[in-house]
Formats: sequence, C-alpha cells, structure tokens
Amino acid sequence: MTFSQSVKNEILKSLRHLKPCCSKGFLTAVFKTSGSLKLDYNGISFCLDSENDAFLKFCSRLAKEVCGIGGKMEENGVNAKGTPTYTCKFNGEIGKHLGFSNNDGFNFLLLQQAVKMPTEPCCVRTFLQGLFVSCGSVMIPFAEDDLGESKSASSKYHLEMRFTDEDFANQVLQTYQHLGLHKTTRKNYTVLYIKNSSAIADFFVYVNAMSAKLKLENIIIGRSIRNTANRQRNCIEANIEKAVLASERQLSAIAELKRKGLYQSLPQSLKDVAEIRQEFPEANLDEIASRLGISKSGANHRLARLIQLSQND
Repeated sequence: MTFSQSVKNEILKSLRHLKPCCSKGFLTAVFKTSGSLKLDYNGISFCLDSENDAFLKFCSRLAKEVCGIGGKMEENGVNAKGTPTYTCKFNGEIGKHLGFSNNDGFNFLLLQQAVKMPTEPCCVRTFLQGLFVSCGSVMIPFAEDDLGESKSASSKYHLEMRFTDEDFANQVLQTYQHLGLHKTTRKNYTVLYIKNSSAIADFFVYVNAMSAKLKLENIIIGRSIRNTANRQRNCIEANIEKAVLASERQLSAIAELKRKGLYQSLPQSLKDVAEIRQEFPEANLDEIASRLGISKSGANHRLARLIQLSQND
C-alpha cells in the first residue's frame, strides 16, 4: 500500500456520523473531481470510477442517507496494472440535490460551472477530505524507521490534487488560500499542490489524517537530525584537513630554516614552538598552546612567524 492510499484509508475511517451538510460537501467534492456523465437506455446518470470499491460503497451510502439516491456498483474488470476497477452509477437527480446541476424549462440537464463552496469549519473539513480521497496524492521521503532514514537523500515532500475542471480548481484555490496551495498545469489537468512539509502536515490535520501527520513529522525530525549530524561531520572533517595542511606548512618552514642555518639563531620562544610542533605533528593549536602555557593566538602567531622567516632570502 502506498502512503497516499494509507492516508485516504485513514480519512475514510475517520468519517463517522456526518451531518447532512458535511455529507453533501464531501459528495460534492467527489463528484466535481471524479464524476462523469453517462447516457444509456435508462437515461442520464452520474458515475464515479475508482479502484477502491470501499470508497464507492461509502459514497453510495452517503448519497442514500442525504439525497435518497443510492448508487449501483458495477465491476469493470482490471486496468493496465491488473487492478480491479469499479463504477458506481447514480440517478441523474443527484446533481440537483448536491447543487451542481439542474433542469431547464425543457427538462434538459444543465451543469453548474460554479458550486457553493463550504465555509463552515465542519463542512470545510469534509469537503477537503472528499477532494483528497477522490483526486489527491502525496509523496514523502520513504522512511525505514521511526527516525525517518530515507533511501534517497533527494526525496521531496509533495502533495497534490488533480482537477479536470480548471474553474473548479480556481474556486478551491481562491476559497482555501490558507492551505498554501499553488497551481500548475500538467497535460490536460489543473494541479493544486503543496511542497512545504509543514504545510502538508497542516493539511493532514485539516483532513483528520493524524497518523499520516505523525509519520511525516517523524521523517522531518529524522531528516533534521541527519542533516545536523552531516553538517557537524563536514565541519569536523574540514577543520582536520585545515589543521593537517597547516602542520605540514609549519614543519616545512622549520626544515627550511634548518637548511638555511637560521634555526639556531631563532629566539627561544620560536624554538620552543618549533620543537613542540616537530614532536607532535598532529597536535592542534589548542594542544600546542597548552603545552607551552600560552594562549591559542600566541601559539598561532609564533608558528606564523616561523613560516614568515623561512620565506625570507
């Protein structure tokens, strides 16, 4: 099961004892994103297609409860991936109950370009739940453990909802700006997406997917810990490399002073630091300063003086 599927299943399990207004909000979101019109000998019907038969049965039950129109399940066979697919057909009258269709004076079905967007907090939640379950997906770095160790360091956080109706997508974008949604176009779809991990976590709270939120937060924390450790390791490695190069320059300077016959005429303070450096070539400035009983800056100044003298003709 993918992470997207687990989030959708968690959302569906959380939907219990919905108020009629919330049920209508959920169904409106589903039909506007996943619904299609079909005409056969029985007339016009609204259809929902999905690989998730439990989701379709849930929609059928809600429609029966709030609209008095239940759906009829049909199995379509398998798709290209070998996964069974299903269709749930609803009487065309359901569109009027949910506010996205009506009949003109000649009894022709007319689809509404704009729908009334929920604004009550409870209805907003179920509306967004319906959107994500019907047209949403989410990708996060794959975690092998609770600390969120990822198989791919380049993995990104990405949540999106894909719409065939651009006008409806724009309604969602404008009405729920607080979600931090962005818009793009991909092939024949309008896509609303979130790439910020904190905003995705907030969205999970909105749709009542708390287990998904906790998993995401574990991954965020794990990545933060790992990135901090990597930065510290890189800093330590850089400091070690810098210290080794400095030691090599200082030892080379001491050797050059001896070759030129200048070493014996050096002040005793410079001879002392030179002897410590030769005896402890891997020692850092703190260790050298401690052995000489001077400050770190003092030790650094004396070593720099050795290099300067070695370069004089």
